[in-house]
Amino acid sequence: MGPPTAGPAPRAGRRPLAAIAQAFAWIGLVSFGGGRFAYFHEALVVRRHWLTEPEFLEAVAISQVIPGPNVGNLAAYLGQRLGGWPGAVTAVICLIVPGGLMLLGLVWLYFGGLPPTLIGPAARGVTAAAVGIAGAAAIRLRGAARDWGDLLVAALVVLLFGVLRWPIHWVLLVSLPAALLKGWWWKRS
Repeated sequence: MGPPTAGPAPRAGRRPLAAIAQAFAWIGLVSFGGGRFAYFHEALVVRRHWLTEPEFLEAVAISQVIPGPNVGNLAAYLGQRLGGWPGAVTAVICLIVPGGLMLLGLVWLYFGGLPPTLIGPAARGVTAAAVGIAGAAAIRLRGAARDWGDLLVAALVVLLFGVLRWPIHWVLLVSLPAALLKGWWWKRS
């Protein structure tokens, strides 16, 4: 199996708002949890070839360092890149509305008398699925680590955030300078 970027080269230029709406509405309809980046990757890099792997990874990085919800940031950034400010608004709305409607439906079921014997198992099933999707996203985006320096920065983040359970702002304060130093060092070589 080849790398995820194998296939046609991304098509340059803006996309029609209808195409942006369709792509982001589908992502909003079928994705949930921490693995949502994998859906963005599948829809925009693998299936539609609207972005290259490096462009997508850059967008993910930017969406994670600016304030706000990462997925909303990513939708706004990619929507703007693909269709200007109308694309950004379209992407965010189409990403949020399907999930919001489903959440309202679940709230209605929950407060409408869904049997308690179903709530616990359903919640555990959704949690397991979210963990699986997040793991799949990490495997799919493994191409972001191209050399030992990248792997060391990734290992530092896993250690600080995953093992030592540092708050994210402290992890960023340590890992961002390390990543910048790595990039500067490798560029010099």
